[in-house]
Parts: sequence; C-alpha cells; structure tokens
Amino acid sequence: MKDFILKNNLNKIVFGLLLIALVFTISMTSIAQSGEKVFTIPLSGGLDNLDPRVLLSTAHAVVQYGIFESLVRTHDGDLLPGMAETWEISDDGLTYTFHLRDAKWSDGKPVTAGDFVHAFVRLFEICPASSIFDDIKNGAQLRAGEVLPEELGVQAPDDKTVVITLKNPVPYFMGLIGMHLGAPGREDLAKKFGDEYGATAESLASNGPFILKEWKHDDKLVLEKNPDYWNADKIKLDKVVVYILPAEQTQRNMFDNGEIDYYIPRSEAEAVEYEAKGMLIRYVRGGIRDLHINKHGQNDPVKAKILGNPNFMKAISYAIDRQGYIDNVLQGNGVPATVQTPPVHTIYPGKTWGEVSTNYGKYHPETVDLAKSKAYMDKVLEDMGYSSVDQLPEFDFLTSVDPEDPKDIGAYLLSVFSDMGLKINVKHATGKQFYNNLYKPALAYDFARAGWGPDYDDPHTYMGYWTSSSMDMGVTFENPEFDALLDKANKETDLVKRAQIINQAEALFSDIAPCIPIMHFKGAIAVQPWVKDLTTAISGLAIDYIYSDIVK
Repeated sequence: MKDFILKNNLNKIVFGLLLIALVFTISMTSIAQSGEKVFTIPLSGGLDNLDPRVLLSTAHAVVQYGIFESLVRTHDGDLLPGMAETWEISDDGLTYTFHLRDAKWSDGKPVTAGDFVHAFVRLFEICPASSIFDDIKNGAQLRAGEVLPEELGVQAPDDKTVVITLKNPVPYFMGLIGMHLGAPGREDLAKKFGDEYGATAESLASNGPFILKEWKHDDKLVLEKNPDYWNADKIKLDKVVVYILPAEQTQRNMFDNGEIDYYIPRSEAEAVEYEAKGMLIRYVRGGIRDLHINKHGQNDPVKAKILGNPNFMKAISYAIDRQGYIDNVLQGNGVPATVQTPPVHTIYPGKTWGEVSTNYGKYHPETVDLAKSKAYMDKVLEDMGYSSVDQLPEFDFLTSVDPEDPKDIGAYLLSVFSDMGLKINVKHATGKQFYNNLYKPALAYDFARAGWGPDYDDPHTYMGYWTSSSMDMGVTFENPEFDALLDKANKETDLVKRAQIINQAEALFSDIAPCIPIMHFKGAIAVQPWVKDLTTAISGLAIDYIYSDIVK
C-alpha cells in the first residue's frame, strides 16, 4: 500500500512538472510567434518593492532604470537628457537648474517639477541610501529631522523648473543625478497605497521607456514600451520580460535553449565556453563583495568590544585567501579586493584609481597569512582576558544567498570562520527582509555578507555610505576624521589634490573600519546572437538594454 501511495505521489509530481514545463513552453512559443520584439532577462529574485526610495540593489536597478526616467540618463558612457531637456550649472558649481520637457506619467498625468521635489524629500526622509546625496543643501539635516522639507536644496519655482542647490561643488554630480534613485515620484500614489506603494504594478506609475504592466512576485515581471516616453521613437523593444530564476543552472539551461537573452557566467570556465562561440561580451565593471562587522554587537557589550576591535577585523581579513577563493571556487571569475574601490574607476581625466591609490595590498592581503591572523587574534584575546578562541561568544552571520550554494561567498566565509574556531549562527534572509536586518535601526547581525554596486564612476561612491550621517548598508564607520576627509575632498576643486585626500580617507578606512573587502567583479555576459546594441557600463545600469534591439 505504501509503495502504491509513493508511486502515485511521484506520478503526480512528474505530471505537475510536465504541466509547468508545457505552460512555460507555450508561453515562450506565443512570444516568439507574436512578432513582437521581446527582450528576456533572468534575475535571481529579491524584488519586494520597486519604489526607488525603498529598496536598492542591482536586481532592482534592472527594472527601475527601465520604468523610471531621472533628470538625465547615462548610456554607453554618454550623458543624455532625460526628463530635463536642458540645464545650466552656475559658475561656482553650486546651483543646477533643470528645465523639464513636456512629459506624461503612464496614467496620463503630467510629470512636474514638484514630482522631483517630492522624490528628494521622500529620499531624505525614508531612504537609507540618501547619504550619497548629502552634498545637496540641507539633505543630511532633513534626514536627521533638523530642518523642514521646504528647506531642502531641491526646489520647484514652477512646474517646469527644478533647481538643485549644493553645499559644495561635486565633480560627479551629473552622473549621480542620473541614477534611478533620483527619479521623480508620485506623492498622490504614495499616500493612496501607503506601505504597498511600489510593491505592486498597480501602485506604480511609470515615466521611463517602459511601463510595468504585470508583476507576479517570484515569477516574472512584464514591461511594455511606453508610447508617451519622450524618446519613444528610439526605443526598439516592444516588451521586456524579467523572469525570476533563483537557480543558476536553470538560468544557464534556459539561455542554452534560447529561452532568455542573456546569461551571466558564474565562472571563468563558463565565460570561456561562450567566448569560443562568439557569444560573450567582456566589459569593465565596478562593484565590491565584502564582509560587514556590526561593531555595536546588537547591543551586547561583550560582542561590541570584540567586534569593534580593529584587531578582530584584521584577524579575519588575514585568514581570507582572496586569490585562492577566486581561483578555486570562482575559477578566475573575479579580482581580489584589498580596498573597497576597484582599480578601474576614473578619479580624474586620464587617471584611474588603480593608478593613484597607494593602498592596494597594504592593509588587506590577496592571499591568506595565518601567522598574522593568529597574531591579531591573540591581541583580541589578550584585550578580552581570554585564553582561547573557544571563549568568544557565538556570532550571527547574515546572508542573502543560500549558504548551501558552494559558489556563494557566504559559504566560503563560513569555512573561514570555522577554521578560525569561531562559533557562527547563520541567519538567512531574502529581499526586503535582508535589507531590513542590515540597515539601521535594526542592525540584526554581527557579520553580514554584503556588497556595493557603484552608482557613479568615482571612488566616492564606495566611501560616502560609510560616513557618520549615513544610514546605508547598516553600520557606518562613525569616524570624525574620515568624515572630515571626505567633506574636504568634495570641497576641493583641484581634482589631483582631491584624489590625494580621498587616498588618505581610503587608508584610514582600510586600516580600522568594520568592513573587510573580499572581491571585485569581472564584467562578462553571454548574449544571444539576435540581441543587438546591448551596452554595458562600469556603474549605474551595468547591462543596459534600454536602446537594444531584437533581430531574428
């Protein structure tokens, strides 16, 4: 009888899987036969909310850059007009005046300057990442509740004009203002939907190249071309379909079967396979994977004393074999990170950060050094009055990726912790839950596998969110000397001198901050032969499909 029930259940499971496959095949076939130009994208998931002021990640950006348009847009290395048709910058570099074009939201309402004022006020009131805009006059003060919203340096003298006033010149400001975080917002919809604003297709209005028409959480999103987009004549795609596919092997299988239009190789060996077929694009990419340490210890004074000790940070850092992890686990698909900023970023015309920074390899090693790791740990134990690592408390490790995935950096870090004799409690979270645990005020972790994708092409994008006023990425550095150096750098108009100041800030951070750099990314993407004009970028929308085409 048990055998019969088991076989019957197995038959039901097999039938169910076949039915799912059949439905998916019919769906893909109908797309192919419709004659529409449909670009298909795989994402691993974690899309809980698409309001740019609520959640920010690489996955969110893929959709947000498609459905929203900021004042300007960057594409293929060029700065293009966006909602702003023209603009002027004052001679002192403090005042930016943007003149809006005639444009509509997807529900027919006009896009106004007030939509940008609302967006930036909301940004500073609720968004942990708002610190990257702290050079806007009174931005940090608004976040702290020290000034009224009308005192923010983002004003609308009329419906067609946005005036942004900075507290000091910012050399990268136009690139910053073009990111999805600077997109306009709808105050009426935010009030109507409350906490659900941005969590459903119905709660969002679009003003970008595409409109979010369908959103089945954990399944797919459908974006359709926006006929009212100001540059609609240049948009060749009819639809963009985003499939939520957590399993890497599923993504690769679907790409190999021609069911999705690109696939990001998970190893250098995979990249080489597609390169041999003429299907690989290599590009310069920014980004960091790192380990954050909550120096506040979740309000546990014993943990706080340990986690806030720079020697504890160094003990872990010297136990990490960055090059070995990349060679043996990622099969060469990465670059060892010994500082936060990848060497590929521009610092001023003609110079990259790799050519200017003196900090690479100075504070964190490319390869493991167990003798130094032990020496630093011995100092920690001495400070605590302990004789053994066994006396250290258990630490919570927050990760957003399945720790059973052997290629996940979280799994590697767990092996490092184990070899060091640390007791670890893994806290697995996804999407909004992960960010709620990571950000202030929760800080619900001791260690967190984290990372950062650059918003603009400048080393400041990797340092600005560690200032004392920042709420972003959880624990901030909270170091007045570091704050002062970054503030001084952004007031310096001589770009060579500015680079020297940032180099000082990076050295200070690398030496004592509660953060351990692990790896930078290599840019490689496998693309179907019928995809044309797909572009890549070091920051912002790394894989830019907006002006691409499908030619079969």
